[in-house]
Amino acid sequence: MIILDEKGLSGLVKRMLDLLFIGGIGIFLSLPWSVKWYMSQLYEETSRNYWFLLIFLYVTGFFALQIVYEIRKIFKTLNRRNPFMMDNVNSLKRIAIASFLISIAYLVKVVCFNSFLTIVLAMVFIIAGFFSIILSEVFHQAVMVKEENDLTI
Repeated sequence: MIILDEKGLSGLVKRMLDLLFIGGIGIFLSLPWSVKWYMSQLYEETSRNYWFLLIFLYVTGFFALQIVYEIRKIFKTLNRRNPFMMDNVNSLKRIAIASFLISIAYLVKVVCFNSFLTIVLAMVFIIAGFFSIILSEVFHQAVMVKEENDLTI
């Protein structure tokens, strides 16, 4: 099975990320109506937590879309078989920042509306942020070695 190619596994994942990104934009744009509908299904009074939930979903949704966008860019370079470039290092750093900002939003939600899932998601995004920082440093080291090898040849 081909792994790194447009017709391989990474190409399939890239197409799935494209669909996820397009769907995410649609959900992001429909938030005022979908949150109002969702709140009406749960509560008799929809305005009680509507504004908090709407702002929370806009903030986390924006940064989640940014993460998907950056991962799409990384997969594009993987499909071209050129993953060790500074653009991927910068993308991983942006993913880390977005992950930390999402975790901050979830920590605020823990204070306002605590649930076990909220705590778990805050921890997941903190770990994702640290993982992205470490991976960006690994990619940075690989870029440095690649550039050094390119100069010696």
